[in-house]
Amino acid sequence: MSFAGGRFSIHMTVVVRFYVAVVSAIAVACLALAEWSVPVAGAAAHWNALAAFVVLGFLSEASYLRLRVGQGETSSSVAFIPFIASILLFDTGWAILIAALAELAVEYVVRRKPAIKIIFNVSQLVIAVALASWAFHALGGQAGLSGYEFKPVAISAAILLYFLVNSTAVSVAVALGDQVAFRKAWSRIGGASLFYDFVSSPLAALLAFLYVKLELRGMLLVVAPIWFVRHIYQVNFQLEQVNRDLLELMAKTIEARDPYTSGHSLRVAQIAERIAHECGVAGRAVEQIRTAALLHDVGKIHDDFAPLLRKNAKLDATETALMRTHPSRSAELVNTISAYRGPIEAAVRHHHERYDGSGYPLGLSGTSIPLSARIIMVADTIDSMTTNRPYRAAMSYERVISELQSCAGGQFDPAVAEVVVKSKSIRALVTSRPFPQSDRAFPGLEVLTNVGRAATRAEGAVASRGVLR
Repeated sequence: MSFAGGRFSIHMTVVVRFYVAVVSAIAVACLALAEWSVPVAGAAAHWNALAAFVVLGFLSEASYLRLRVGQGETSSSVAFIPFIASILLFDTGWAILIAALAELAVEYVVRRKPAIKIIFNVSQLVIAVALASWAFHALGGQAGLSGYEFKPVAISAAILLYFLVNSTAVSVAVALGDQVAFRKAWSRIGGASLFYDFVSSPLAALLAFLYVKLELRGMLLVVAPIWFVRHIYQVNFQLEQVNRDLLELMAKTIEARDPYTSGHSLRVAQIAERIAHECGVAGRAVEQIRTAALLHDVGKIHDDFAPLLRKNAKLDATETALMRTHPSRSAELVNTISAYRGPIEAAVRHHHERYDGSGYPLGLSGTSIPLSARIIMVADTIDSMTTNRPYRAAMSYERVISELQSCAGGQFDPAVAEVVVKSKSIRALVTSRPFPQSDRAFPGLEVLTNVGRAATRAEGAVASRGVLR
């Protein structure tokens, strides 16, 4: 796994440069301390094996897949299989050289990355291979091409240390680039592909065994399983992306009825996902919150909501009652997809519940409201307040923060509101959007403070409680 994009390459801060320098220095130290012996009797076999593993490592790394990770992205490949196999067959120095040459060639020739990106990705891989190799030898593992002795403890330690160092180094880069806590960056990286990597890692031991027994013929026998693993990766990631694209298409279809909310659901999903990370939510639950946020208004696709969405005037009592049914009707549609029943459906159904119990559809209060729904409520309101609407202009982020603080404990979960108020990451996400944001005073402008209920906005005053219809 290597870091492949995002703020790391765009906003090269002093901290990031220092981090790259430290990683590079450690890599140089690993190279200096590594052993580089060449067997006298089998020198030709040694060089042939070295070339074969460099080529296999290059081909495996060149077929990488891009994974979105926060504001940046990483690349994942099956190159760890030949890299770990080389640890079982070569001295530490040669194992490092195989990984470094393969990574360097891919970074420079295929990805064409800037120099500092190449330095980081090669350096962190050098460290991962070196530490994994030393762990393998320390626990009784014997590297060599003349014979193969299966040492499960030593092999397992090498695999675990390789992935630990590799994912940690990239997670730190993501944390610095996205300006988020390391724990949150680690959860993003860990959820992306580590599970598949661990499941596939025994192929490295098989590759080493077959190469010792059959040389190039043995390597060729493992090529098919390696590419099968890569295919599984690709299918899984493509299915995830297709699901995201379909959800976004559904949200855009609904918003086509109301030109003033174009892109609303996608923005709410992005904000909710960031809030979830900041609140310490991890793994699958974050993706469930993002999905629920994308679908929170899906019920508005029903024809009877169309005239209400286009109405610029105050809703009457009947229209207000109808509009308040949209969370339940959204949840009913979401419930038709078996995979979305449970947490996702509950988040959609309750995203208009207020912390003080005055929301709808059930009037839940406090922690009886699912955390996912409390997060979406905040994200929904933030997007509403920072987007121009026919009944009011967009508010500045400073005014949004003020509203979150004043409404904490009423409309919003105080803990979630506090997380947003303190988060630089969420501020950067919201304020970087290409939307006109203003805080101009519009005397006499009506602002919807609850569904169908209007209040006159006085000069300099704000009324954002329950902003969205």
